[in-house]
Amino acid sequence: MQKNTIMKKEILFLWDGENWNPNGDMLNDNAPRIDEETGVAEATDVRIKRTIRDELIKKEGGDTIFVKPYLKGNSVLDCKYALRSLIDITQSRGEIETQLLDRFIDLRAFGGVLPISDKKEMDKIKKMKDKENIQVASVTFTGAVQFRMSKSLHKVHMKHIKGTGAFASTYSENEGKEQKQQDTIREEDFLSYALFATYGIMDNYNATKTGFNEDDAKKIIDALWFGTKNLITRSKMGQTPRFMLVITYKDDTFAGDLNNSIDFVGSKDDEAIRSVNDYKIDFSRLKAKLERYKGSIEKVEYLVDYDFESNHQEQFESSWTKIER
Repeated sequence: MQKNTIMKKEILFLWDGENWNPNGDMLNDNAPRIDEETGVAEATDVRIKRTIRDELIKKEGGDTIFVKPYLKGNSVLDCKYALRSLIDITQSRGEIETQLLDRFIDLRAFGGVLPISDKKEMDKIKKMKDKENIQVASVTFTGAVQFRMSKSLHKVHMKHIKGTGAFASTYSENEGKEQKQQDTIREEDFLSYALFATYGIMDNYNATKTGFNEDDAKKIIDALWFGTKNLITRSKMGQTPRFMLVITYKDDTFAGDLNNSIDFVGSKDDEAIRSVNDYKIDFSRLKAKLERYKGSIEKVEYLVDYDFESNHQEQFESSWTKIER
C-alpha cells in the first residue's frame, strides 16, 4: 500500500455544456436527469467518477483502473470472475486488499464492494476444509474521494428532438410502401444549456486506509478537469470545465457545502440561459465562509478556463494560487 497519504481537501467544480445530455436517466428513456420539484438538472456521482476513470485510462493506461468492462471471448465478466483473472483469490484478506489497492487508483480513490465468491461456493469450500481454496467472500474499501450529486445552478430548458435514421429497422425487398413506413424514428432529449456545480471531498482519514496519496490526488483533479473536456461523444461533446477550487486543510476541519455557498446571477430568465456570458457567479458567501476557516486552511488553489476567468477574475482572492496545467 502506498504511503504519504493526503491532507484533507475540498473541491468545488463548475462545468457546463449546450445542446447535450450530461447524464441520461436509464429509467426515463435516457433523458437528462431533472429534479421535477426545482427544474434543475442533475448528474450522479457515478457519472463524475466514470469521467475520471475514462480519462485515467487514456493517460495512465487501463491496467491502473479496476472498474471497467472485462471480456472473455464475447462475454462480459462479472466482478467475481474479473478478480479471478487479475489476482490469486486464495490469498488472505490482507494480501488481496494490498494487491488491489497497490494496483488500482480508482479503488484507492473511490473504494468499492468487491464480491470474490458467492454463498453456495463458500459453503462448499467450508465443507471441504481446504486451506488452499478461497478464504474471503468479499472485500470492501471506503474511498478517500467522494462526490455529492451534482446540480445545475439554474433551472434548465429541455428540448425534445425527433428525426429519421439512415436505415430502416427491417428490410422488405418487394413492398416499397411497407419499407417507407419502416424508416427508423429517432427521438431524444437535450438540455439547451446547463452550468453544473460539483462538490467533492478528499478525506485524509480514509486515505490512510487505502493508501491514497498526494500524487493520486493530482491525477484525480487533472482527470476531472481534462476528462470533462475530453469526453467527446455525440451527447456530451462541448462539455467545458469552467472553474475548479481546491482547498487543502492543515487539520481535519473543513468548510463543507461549497456548492451551496455560491450564487448564480443571471442576466435573463434561467431557462433562457445559453452561454457562460449570460450570468455571473457571486463568490461572496463562499469567501466569507473560507475566512471563518482560514486558521485551518493550508492553501487555496484554482483552475479556470479563459472565458470564465475573463468574467470573474475580479472576484478571485489574491491569496488563491492559480494552477497552470
